[in-house]
Formats: sequence, structure tokens, C-alpha cells
Amino acid sequence: MSKQSLIRIIWGIRNFHQNGPLFNGGYSHLKLTFFGKPNCGLCDAAKEVIDDVLTENKDFLIAKEKMKTININKDQKWWNEYCFDIPVLHIEDENKPDSLVRIMHFFKEDELNEILKKFKK
Repeated sequence: MSKQSLIRIIWGIRNFHQNGPLFNGGYSHLKLTFFGKPNCGLCDAAKEVIDDVLTENKDFLIAKEKMKTININKDQKWWNEYCFDIPVLHIEDENKPDSLVRIMHFFKEDELNEILKKFKK
């Protein structure tokens, strides 16, 4: 086996472990859903806070990739629920239906960071 082939194999294994399910920082079960609408200043500010928190901590990157955004203008169920309360972020453990935490209106980086850390497995 050539040295280059061995390097490719090692590189592939390394990438699998760092990017695959084995290297997720303990947050692969985390489900984030952001509720907002276009042209909403509070929603834009909240998205910036969420993005900063999820980007600054490598452990949260998998949650950032999986985060779902819902425009309440296009979903009657969520419009009825949150029409006067956006922005809203749902944080939950996919494996525990009763784990839902809601953050509403104003988002602070330190508070969001602490809430997310409580979900580590």
C-alpha cells in the first residue's frame, strides 16, 4: 500500500469520526425550531443571537445544521399559536416529548447557551 493511499484512508476515517454521528458533542438529539416571519426586526435580532451561540460552540454545530425555521405567515397552526409572540425558539430533546423549552421575544446569548448546555447527553 502506498503512502498516499494510507493517508487517504486515515483522512477518511478522521473525517467520518469528526463529522459523523460519533462526534456530535452530545447534542445529536437536540431539536431546534425557530418561529418568525419576514420583515420582523425582533426575529432578525433573535436569529443573529442563535447563529452566534450555535457557531461559537463547536458542540452545537449539529443542532445548527438540523435547525428548522417556520414562517408563521405560511402555517395557520403556528400563526394561531404565536401571532403576537414571535420570535420563538423551541428547544427539545427528540427522544423526550416533555422536554420542550420555549424562548420568546428577546434572546440573550448567555441565557441561550446555558439552556442548550442543559440538553447535553
